[in-house]
Amino acid sequence: MSFRLTRQSKILTPSEYKSIFNNGNMTRGKYWQVMAVKTGTSKAKLGLAISKKVHRLAVERNRFKRIAREAFRLQQAHLKDWELVVMAKHAKPANNATIAQDLLALLNKVTAK
Repeated sequence: MSFRLTRQSKILTPSEYKSIFNNGNMTRGKYWQVMAVKTGTSKAKLGLAISKKVHRLAVERNRFKRIAREAFRLQQAHLKDWELVVMAKHAKPANNATIAQDLLALLNKVTAK
């Protein structure tokens, strides 16, 4: 199993995002919201929706994106047939480890369903 994030492991088109937003189940944590849809494919897919309304500075948005990509990259094997859209929430500032733990807990919660 390769841990690389390839083009096939990303949600790229607006129609893919729309289908997940219309058919997905929402799970919320302190720092994240995750919309998830179980598919029949053997490859997990990740989409990011980090809004400028939530994090005004590009530095913060990029930080959340990096954390989400890394958490997804390490958990790909456990998320085999899921398509996920990860969104950041308004929250007090925290360190990267705390934010990553929150996302990992949500990903584990999604796969337990």
